[in-house]
Amino acid sequence: MKKIRKWSFRMQLTASLLGCLFFSIVIIAVCLMLNIRETERSNQAHIARQNEQWATEVAFMLAGIDKMRFLHFADDEVKRIVTEGEHKSQEQAVFDEQYMSRLLDVLCTTNADVLRITVVTESGVIYGNYVEDSGSSVALARRHLLYKRKDGRSNMSVTDVYEGAINLVPYSLLTFCYPFSDIAHGDSLGTIYIDINFGAMRERFDALQNEKGWSRYVLNKNGVIYASDRNLGDRIGVQEQEEIRKLAQTGDGNGRLEIDRRSYVIHAEYVEALDWYFIQCVQRSSFISEEMSRIYLLAFWIILLLCVEISVGTFLMKRISAPIKELSLVMSQAATKEKKELHRMEYRREYPVEIQEITLGYNAMIGRIQENIIREYENVLNQKKTELQMLQYQINPHFLYNTLNVVSSIARLHEIPYIPDISESLSRIFSYNVKGGQVVTLQQELDNLQNYIRIQMIRFPEKFEVSYRMEPGMEHCRILKFLLQPLVENAIDHGIAEKRRKGLIVIGAWRNSAGEAEIVIEDNGAGIPEKELARLRRMLNEEAGAAVEEHAGEIGLRNVHMRVRNYYGVPYGIVLESEQDSGTRVKITLPMLKAETTQVENRKKES
Repeated sequence: MKKIRKWSFRMQLTASLLGCLFFSIVIIAVCLMLNIRETERSNQAHIARQNEQWATEVAFMLAGIDKMRFLHFADDEVKRIVTEGEHKSQEQAVFDEQYMSRLLDVLCTTNADVLRITVVTESGVIYGNYVEDSGSSVALARRHLLYKRKDGRSNMSVTDVYEGAINLVPYSLLTFCYPFSDIAHGDSLGTIYIDINFGAMRERFDALQNEKGWSRYVLNKNGVIYASDRNLGDRIGVQEQEEIRKLAQTGDGNGRLEIDRRSYVIHAEYVEALDWYFIQCVQRSSFISEEMSRIYLLAFWIILLLCVEISVGTFLMKRISAPIKELSLVMSQAATKEKKELHRMEYRREYPVEIQEITLGYNAMIGRIQENIIREYENVLNQKKTELQMLQYQINPHFLYNTLNVVSSIARLHEIPYIPDISESLSRIFSYNVKGGQVVTLQQELDNLQNYIRIQMIRFPEKFEVSYRMEPGMEHCRILKFLLQPLVENAIDHGIAEKRRKGLIVIGAWRNSAGEAEIVIEDNGAGIPEKELARLRRMLNEEAGAAVEEHAGEIGLRNVHMRVRNYYGVPYGIVLESEQDSGTRVKITLPMLKAETTQVENRKKES
């Protein structure tokens, strides 16, 4: 390492680029291996999906065929025919044969895969849509029976694929045999034989598009009964068939198979209802060679590009690395969060012209950023100040007008001793509003609120009473001035005043589980209808100034909410709860200082 440090910067840069070239080659080789594995997994997933689709189509066909074993339950006439046996009149026998022939012919017509249906009763009577060769077809099917399923729900037998004729026309057939049973007594009533056109199934399988190197096979107990590539299908011997069965029944069906010294990626899907195996197969070398060609081409261009970069980069870096490093250091200092001051880069004439332009542009950008930061900060402060002033000016003055009206009326009509109380309370309210800052203690806010309540009790004698529920120490909690009076005013004007019975207003303050202050004003007045409550909540969620004119009747409620949000932040504000004819509950949530929390805890310990 010490020797390398003594090299010139150009030699170090060249060595670094050569090292990048070497590691690029290694990475390309690793990517090739990973890409081959990923392609193999992708191919396995693709052929697995094809097998699942194949199995689903066969299962759909079996579901349609499986319903035919309930033919004697669905049709009472069929049940009578298979139950009566052969002892019946000639006329009745002809009728039954014609009825069964028509019915079975309709079933064959509605199911494109079914060529022939034959019913053999327990007494040996045979019915079918092709009566002439029904007996021979049943005997031929019985000779080719290959697989029988017993699962307690239904017994089914399936034949191997065999060659047969229907109405003298040759077909490749596959026959399903279902028993007719009397569920009530457990007696056997006969057997239904359903002949499927396996040749048509082969044609559908052949119609599926195959990618290059892909092939499909169907395997049963006797061997391959369908192969899209017949040459390869003939080479799937007994040993390969046994490996496929183990692969399908013991694993997820994915694996590799060696056939004639060639490796194939396969997926085997076992269809238990038929004892069949669906096999999707692709030669592994086909997609490996394709991936290799793509990787080789990519590797060639990458290596060529790196060689060009080595020659060009060595020349360019010699001139620009030093000033760029200095510029990077200055920018990193400017980007560091701990640095409050943005540094400028020193301008030097020996720098290249491009670096000089970058330096001038960077220094000019730093100057504009500093100006924008200062201007934005001033704008935010002015905006907050304006919003607070505007909200302060919007406090609903209705109670002052009502108070002055009360004073004037009483003064004109009677000489009542309440006038001094009203005047004194009103002067204290004005004095509280004018003096001091924006933040007061909760106790000061409650004292001022008591002046307003005294005026309202004169206005509405014996109409309501006020109760206080305070957690000890909460009176020292600091809040914005004039938060409670607009809410109590709403409780009186819109809640208590509209009720005939005497009202109760409860004012409470405590800490919640998060250590925040909760101030609650609750009344037992008229409450708010559900639609009106939803509108008020939407109003509280609107931006500042966006709905003041639209909701002028609720300026006091919105004023308190927006003042709290502007001063303390978005998480804080008003929560409105109400139920018609039961009252309204307004909750204000505010943060508490550490000193205020300590005072509350000390008062609780003292009490």
